[in-house]
Amino acid sequence: MAQTKPKGFTLIELLIVIAIILILIAIALPNFLEAQVRAKVTKAQGEMRSLRTAIEAYQTQWRTYPADGDDLSPFNPLNFDVYARMLVLTSPIKHIESLPYDPFHAEKVSFYGSDLLYPGEPPYTYSYNTFGTHDGDPSSFQPANQGKPDNWGLTSLGPNMLFDAGVTGPVAYSPTNGSKSVGDITVLGGRRTIVSPP
Repeated sequence: MAQTKPKGFTLIELLIVIAIILILIAIALPNFLEAQVRAKVTKAQGEMRSLRTAIEAYQTQWRTYPADGDDLSPFNPLNFDVYARMLVLTSPIKHIESLPYDPFHAEKVSFYGSDLLYPGEPPYTYSYNTFGTHDGDPSSFQPANQGKPDNWGLTSLGPNMLFDAGVTGPVAYSPTNGSKSVGDITVLGGRRTIVSPP
């Protein structure tokens, strides 16, 4: 009885299979990473909408929006910690269960060379700023409306993980420029039109 040679893959066949798998990974991986970025953008937008509801509920309760660091007088650098200022939304009345974290602010990012806004280690919550007429004089810096601001904004760093506010104001994130394009994701709210300095 003749012995039959055991069947198996040749080295060439194995190399071809490995090459095909690598090509499929090279095609699928960028799409997977894009899907991750889109999911983070959707998460940030949803959490900022929840924060908007909490901020407006706070205003209904207290007749003012949560203070920004420069709304409080006298000036104190410790008042600029975003997380500490936003905790008023969770206590004594829970307008939101807990403060969400910006999925794009998971690393230390310098805000105009200062760690005052984001002390400690990441992750950090969304940036919160207030606006309005300042003591009746829109050109003065603080405090806004005697410590009672009338407009506010929330900012996420966006997929490029940088604050993109420039001299002309914030740069809005738009996925039409590519999911990792520059720009911040922002939500604005408030009671009246912002008065710009002359």
